[in-house]
Amino acid sequence: MMRRIAGWACLLPLAVSASTMPATTTTDWSATLRQDAQAMHDDLAANHPGSVDPLNPAFAIANDRGLAMALDRAKRTHGFAGYFFAMRAYAASFDDGHLAFNVPANDQPSMPWRWPGFLTAFSRDDAQRVVTRADDAPLPLGATLVSCDGKPASRVAADNVGSLVGRWQLRAQRLSYGGNVFLDHDNPWISRPSRCVFDVDGHARTVTLAWRPIESAAVEQRLKATYRRERDPIGMRTWPDGTVWITLSDFNGAPDGPAAKALEPLIARLRAERAAIVSAPRIVLDLRGNNGGSSDWSRQVAEAIWGEAAVAATDKEDIVDWRASAANIASIHEFAEELRKTPGSSKRMLQWADLIVDGMGKAVQDGKPYWRAPPDVEAKTEHPSLPAPKARVVMVTDSGCGSACLDAADLWLALGAIHVGAETSADTLYMDNRRATLPSGIGHLNAAMKVYRGRTRGNNVPLLPKYPYDGDLTNTATLERWIAALPPA
Repeated sequence: MMRRIAGWACLLPLAVSASTMPATTTTDWSATLRQDAQAMHDDLAANHPGSVDPLNPAFAIANDRGLAMALDRAKRTHGFAGYFFAMRAYAASFDDGHLAFNVPANDQPSMPWRWPGFLTAFSRDDAQRVVTRADDAPLPLGATLVSCDGKPASRVAADNVGSLVGRWQLRAQRLSYGGNVFLDHDNPWISRPSRCVFDVDGHARTVTLAWRPIESAAVEQRLKATYRRERDPIGMRTWPDGTVWITLSDFNGAPDGPAAKALEPLIARLRAERAAIVSAPRIVLDLRGNNGGSSDWSRQVAEAIWGEAAVAATDKEDIVDWRASAANIASIHEFAEELRKTPGSSKRMLQWADLIVDGMGKAVQDGKPYWRAPPDVEAKTEHPSLPAPKARVVMVTDSGCGSACLDAADLWLALGAIHVGAETSADTLYMDNRRATLPSGIGHLNAAMKVYRGRTRGNNVPLLPKYPYDGDLTNTATLERWIAALPPA
């Protein structure tokens, strides 16, 4: 399997943080929107694999359509919020978790928060129910949204939230961002709900919403009631019955980052103690809280458990095309230089980075839009076969598993892991992100540099667990008892 060397999940929060920057009165936000939207369009056209993808002509069409939308909104943009949310909607229109626009919190002029005294969240049956409320809220906890201003509940959420995050067809997106339906952040491009109907204990109740200010710190606290993920520290522990629980809550690719500092000794321990670990009753690979990063980590974990020969045997199916451009070459070169400067960096990753830089450089010289990566050298390397694990390998995911977390799940499933927990997020076939600052210096674009060909898991297709968990995935103790009681394979 082709590894992701510099990718990360672009699941940027819809709720932006408070800023210490004072409101700006001199910026021409209409002109800024026109400038940055055009630059975003041109950057994607020049550097994104989708813009020249013969298998996806819809990408270039979406790029043109998104620019047209942003330019039209620029005619009516008078403040930062108009700029920010128009650019967010442009990025979200691609329905791609690896394509995003964001502005660092400290660079944002102040935007007021408002709410009607309660927030809803999507439940397992896809209903939107009140999960947190002020003492004087007009609705009790558990009240179910039916409609607002004549629009059904599902349409309200899709228009006001889905349009800003994309991929609203995914359950993971609705769970992650559903708490924003009754939050107003000065977005001029949506219609704030005014009169809504709720089901309260089987009876319809019509409520005229009284929107009021709410502090950003309170927003952060209230949103925790709408969606939570467990993110235990990376590490390994053993149950009394010998089960080995391995927590892998982060695959960040920064060579000298906290994830690397925790994963390197963990993987070394897995290799050193393999004989005992694979003889355990079960091995649990816990991906809860994992937002992705570098798929090299999950490959190293797999090699430590299943052996390098078994992992290399999975490398035969994937073909990867890198969009050949100067900007993409510079991005991978920068990543390689970072690896070179960091003690203990993966030599294998550095070899891949150098190979990609050279390959894309030759493609640019030859006027080719893509450089096709050769089959993984690991697939051609002879490795001694190790005995298959006796342990039953169980993989736990939550709804936020995306990007390199999905790469891990794909690989471990191919090697025989049993998937439990929640339906994952999903990604397109476009991977490995580059970050570009737009001309204003305010906004940033995150966009992919490569495309998978023939990946077994399709475009924006989530993974469904063999054993879905209906409990609270943030309660580790209860989850452990449930896993211990799973039926034999």
